[in-house]
Amino acid sequence: MNEAFNNQKQRAIDEILKMQQNAPPQPPTPPKPQNNLPLGLDIPILNRLKADGDLTLVLGLLLLLLNEKADKRLLFALLYILL
Repeated sequence: MNEAFNNQKQRAIDEILKMQQNAPPQPPTPPKPQNNLPLGLDIPILNRLKADGDLTLVLGLLLLLLNEKADKRLLFALLYILL
C-alpha cells in the first residue's frame, strides 16, 4: 500500500513538472508599495484610521451628524471622544 502511494505521489510530481515546462513564462509581479497612500503621503491620522475601528466608527458618526446639522454640543462631545 505504501508503494502504491509513493507511485501516485511521483506521478503527480511528474505531471506538475510537465505542466510547468509547458506553461508560458509569467512576467514578474511588481513589488507592492509599503504605504497604500498615493504619492508617498504619510499622514498619521490615516494610519490610525486603518488600525483602530472604533476611531473610524466615531469619525463616521461625526461626519454623518455634521451633514445632518446635529446639535453642536453633540458634535463637540464626539470630537472630545476622538482625542
